[in-house]
Amino acid sequence: MEALINILTISIPMIALAWLLPERWQMLPIVMATTFFLAWISPLSLAILTFTTLSSYYTIKLYPSLTTATLIVIIQVTAIFLFFKLEYGLEYSILKHSILPLGLSYYAFRQIHYAIEAYKKQLPEHKITDYISYLFFLPTILIGPINRFQPFLKHLQRRRWDTTLFSLGLERILYGMVKITVIGNWLFVFKLNNFIFSIQADHPWLADYLQVVKFVGNAYVQFAGYSDVAIGLSMLLGFKITENFNYPFIAANIADFWRRWHISLSEWCRDYVFYPFLGMTRNAIISIVMSMLVLGAWHEISVRFLVWGGMHAIAISIWHKYEGSILHQKLSQFPYLQKGLGIFITIHFVMLSFVLIKEDSLRESIDLYKRLFFI
Repeated sequence: MEALINILTISIPMIALAWLLPERWQMLPIVMATTFFLAWISPLSLAILTFTTLSSYYTIKLYPSLTTATLIVIIQVTAIFLFFKLEYGLEYSILKHSILPLGLSYYAFRQIHYAIEAYKKQLPEHKITDYISYLFFLPTILIGPINRFQPFLKHLQRRRWDTTLFSLGLERILYGMVKITVIGNWLFVFKLNNFIFSIQADHPWLADYLQVVKFVGNAYVQFAGYSDVAIGLSMLLGFKITENFNYPFIAANIADFWRRWHISLSEWCRDYVFYPFLGMTRNAIISIVMSMLVLGAWHEISVRFLVWGGMHAIAISIWHKYEGSILHQKLSQFPYLQKGLGIFITIHFVMLSFVLIKEDSLRESIDLYKRLFFI
């Protein structure tokens, strides 16, 4: 929350300058604000972002083989990402007590996207300043979405003052802050937590169940709220960036859930993991498994997150098999019943899978599963 408040504070002069300066200089306040924010909060992240930005751009631009250049960029960014995700840095005194550099998960995937699109020759003509503006874009630096370069460049080139868009941006920031503070911090964390504590002794199963509801509900409103703020700030600067959530808890099946939850990451895994593996293996199940494992590892490289990703891969595969079954066809004759059952099953599968993330260890997750299933 403190980092978000800092971003909003820095954004006030940034937004003013981004519109008042001559057009050729209007992106400079945004880049400088991002630089100042990272220098203040996470100097290591600023150093990594600066190095990888220049390295990835000039490697792709100057290296004689585009294939080799793309591999160099992907390997370089992935190595840095894994270095911190696996916490190898803790072996070195300079990085003791360090945490994952701020925003690394997001700008690493943006740079991999940029490199692959360059390899596919899908990038329009642009300058180093356009690429810097894309990666040093303050609204999305903290917690996404993982916006794409081509739409960003299009909005950069067409960027004009729009009173309606500015008004929508202010509304979106307000919605996001209400989600974070009122629904998340007050309703889920404070009120629901107090209720759970009051029934813990007399109704332990219900208390455990509501703890899972609280965790998943708060995770959603916090993440969706931060995404709203990022989208709103982007609108204030004249940009429309990708949505990240679309009512995921009304999804009628697990595949639909992943089209609605963390959309920018889901689409990234679809385009850069699922489709390449599908092309290589011609096996949809292997491609789904690899996509979900990458998605899990993006959050944290640990057994519990890999199991969590594996659970969702299995669920998506089962759904696709069921979708072509006779039972599915028969239930289609009762659309309301089918949709209601689908939403109920999907939301409970998602909540039960999040038990793996909620607890600090796999052992604690198993213990909670035992209590929930009366084992």
